[in-house]
Amino acid sequence: MEKKSENMIHKVKKRIDDIIKELPSHREVLEFIKDVLIEQYKIKPKIKITPVDIDKVNLKGKNQEGFPLVEKRELQLDNASASRLFKRLCKVLNHNKKAVRDVKQISQALRSKHINLTELFKHAVAEDVEYIIALSKNLKIKEDILSFLIINSIKPIFEAYANELKCYVDQEKWWKGYCPICGSEPFIGESREEGERFLVCSSCSYAWRFMRQKCPFCENENHKELRHFYTEKKGNAYRVDVCEKCKRYVKTVDTHEMGEEVMPIVEDMGTLYLDVLAQKEGYSREKTVSGISINA
Repeated sequence: MEKKSENMIHKVKKRIDDIIKELPSHREVLEFIKDVLIEQYKIKPKIKITPVDIDKVNLKGKNQEGFPLVEKRELQLDNASASRLFKRLCKVLNHNKKAVRDVKQISQALRSKHINLTELFKHAVAEDVEYIIALSKNLKIKEDILSFLIINSIKPIFEAYANELKCYVDQEKWWKGYCPICGSEPFIGESREEGERFLVCSSCSYAWRFMRQKCPFCENENHKELRHFYTEKKGNAYRVDVCEKCKRYVKTVDTHEMGEEVMPIVEDMGTLYLDVLAQKEGYSREKTVSGISINA
């Protein structure tokens, strides 16, 4: 496990350095994401997960009815690992001039116990947005910075659970626009060999097969309301799939065109220019998987 983590850190560094050479204007955000991913991969071998009891008898029926395998709030979090990662990410953020004041406030709140990380993670997993908003106001910090730290502290744990539960997913029967493991929305898509389309979960990073001509957010299948665009410089390697009905979009990476192993989160951060283009056209994504807001 340690060796696998080291290999992934090496791949992350190489891929991000390659993107920076192509897009020097993205250097700051890519260097930042590189530091975040390195900390996440360092913690992964230490994560402990609790076995999940899957009802194999009713599994087929649940899949057909559109129920994911688990609800995130029912998963037992490794709070020790998440807490260590939270503090490490605070140090990473401390190098960002725009975040220094907020990180200082958060660190002080941790020391004075005004932030209880176990409680914070519990509310985050339950998607209790009001709790996060109230805490941010109370501490006088930016909500998006606190959200960033939370999301990226617990994400490796969800990924560990997905790795254990993926054997229960029937790719031939699950055609929903949300993750078959945890029910979260996709944050990016992949076009693989023979044009097969896969979506990648924003919470646990699981990739599942999905229809080529369908919006994962509103299930629109009208081909006249579904389109995609890309930049001439990059061609079909990266594109944006948009829906005219719900005005949402998802970026897609052509893995065959790329000709190398794709790391979705890295490719996502390396294509922020596509987010800007999509949002200028009036399409919405809200947030990236990393928790970084993209405002055109």
